[in-house]
Amino acid sequence: MPNHRAAFIGASGRIGALLRAASRVDPAEHVQITWQFRAPPPDPEIGFHWSDLTDPQPLINEAARRGGLEALLVFAGVSQTGRKDNPAEMKANVKIVDAAISAAQSAGISKLIVASSSAVYGAGVGHPFVETDALHPLNAYGAAKVEMEALCARRADALGLEICCLRIGNAAGADMLLGNAMARAAKEVPLRLDIFPDGDGPRRSYIGPLSLFRLLCGLIATDQPLPPVLNLGVRHPVAMNALLEAAGVPWTAVPVPVSGHQNITLNCAALFDICPQVTLADTAADIVAEWQRVRGAL
Repeated sequence: MPNHRAAFIGASGRIGALLRAASRVDPAEHVQITWQFRAPPPDPEIGFHWSDLTDPQPLINEAARRGGLEALLVFAGVSQTGRKDNPAEMKANVKIVDAAISAAQSAGISKLIVASSSAVYGAGVGHPFVETDALHPLNAYGAAKVEMEALCARRADALGLEICCLRIGNAAGADMLLGNAMARAAKEVPLRLDIFPDGDGPRRSYIGPLSLFRLLCGLIATDQPLPPVLNLGVRHPVAMNALLEAAGVPWTAVPVPVSGHQNITLNCAALFDICPQVTLADTAADIVAEWQRVRGAL
């Protein structure tokens, strides 16, 4: 029997779909997650229908059905459908989290893990970002995530809740690179990738879907208090050309000059201190292998 129970908001999104598949491929022994859907779920045993987050009753009912919920993971948003340069559309990301916090309080859930983004930091600064670095988002999406994090901090303080915002780098399979690459590969159109003078493409802090699922389960189960923000990625950044090579996707190089946009990476030491036992895929080949394994279970 699992001794940690949580609900996940955003089961039909890109990351949500990958995590549901990851939970089938590599089930967590001590954590059970119930998945929120905007339409009735395909199987009531795996999740619940909650279309309007401003109405807390579906979450209250699900918490009662599951014998109580320890944590709420908030991964719903409009990043897939909204224009990331449109402040009005991106504001929805703040409103969704605000409603989720109120619903969690009504359902007696005191721990929330909220999806933020490395986009809050902006362009590279010559070293991996740490959580205390200044925030300089480059678009409305990043600015909305900054606003959302500030909202979480205020409401956590006001309500006595534990709210941790995860500044996620790139989730393999939910990112633009690998998804676009597979679509292009199907049409036999090579993907064009910027290549810098050192011979590598852009370097980013990626994470495979199985590693992400394991880390989230670790954060749900930990007895340590979670900080207001945490960077989330694997230990070493990877070059995008290495990911394409590992995935067997055809691509063509576009030589570009040295740029601060080549290295936009995260220092995730604080995360690893909280979840030292979690096994992570660190190399490009291992990250792609996780993605391909989970794709087979979608």
